[in-house]
Amino acid sequence: MSFDSPQYGEVSAGQPALAGERRAYLTALDAAVVARGGMSCGVVPRAGTPVLHVINAESPRRSVEVGCDFVDGAWRFVWAATGETIGPVDDATGVVDAIARSLGTHAGVIR
Repeated sequence: MSFDSPQYGEVSAGQPALAGERRAYLTALDAAVVARGGMSCGVVPRAGTPVLHVINAESPRRSVEVGCDFVDGAWRFVWAATGETIGPVDDATGVVDAIARSLGTHAGVIR
């Protein structure tokens, strides 16, 4: 897998998955996670591909990694471990809620 190819989805020649786009979407999600509270996060490389590593601020051992792939003609946030879609990149609030539920966090808790 290269840095600018999808981790799980397929990309046609007419729809390239650019590393800059992936990183931009993950950076925007990073800001949304921080704004919600209860979690800490950062964009880190995994197997040459950037992912968002998110932890529960009160229980740092609880963590998830979120990727961003071009799937079925659209950019989507995915669980990095499985490739399962969390939601489209234009629904950061819904994706952040799903991440918070998976980590058992509460809004407004910032550390």
